[in-house]
Amino acid sequence: MQVGHVAVGIVIASYAPELTGWAGPGIAGGTMGALSLESFLVAMIAHWLPNLDGIPIMLGWAPKAFHCTWSHSIVTASIFSLLMAIFNPAWGVLIFASLFFHFLADMPSSVGLPIFLPLSKKRFTFNLWADTGYFGKTAFVGTYRQSWTWLLEGAVILFGFIRLYQLNIWPFN
Repeated sequence: MQVGHVAVGIVIASYAPELTGWAGPGIAGGTMGALSLESFLVAMIAHWLPNLDGIPIMLGWAPKAFHCTWSHSIVTASIFSLLMAIFNPAWGVLIFASLFFHFLADMPSSVGLPIFLPLSKKRFTFNLWADTGYFGKTAFVGTYRQSWTWLLEGAVILFGFIRLYQLNIWPFN
């Protein structure tokens, strides 16, 4: 999933008030508005964070097998979310949701995710499309030659438009 990650990040940002509502005005940070600049940036950065594991691979610092390991683990997501919640509780919640849905969006890939690392190295996958890499033209083109990618990303994009309609946001206002 390539473009679909952008759509998922936007959808997550649209649910920021519902996701972060427990952090009321009396708690540092308060809540975030749906698709506010803050919710958009937090959701998008957190949602793309796991894919940064491709950088050490491209620099030759890590083997290709490093892709989709620690960065795609619930333990890592929990630690990062808790650390950021110290600064703003709403950020912690939105970051965890963004990371969780990133993992879910990556599950259809054949590479599988060790979501319970370090407790288990077992990789979980729905195995709907073949992994084509982590960055670059080859990964992008290879992803979009597979029909499941179009189907699932199309569904996420459609859901995003439905959400924009619900919120009465462009182009529906």
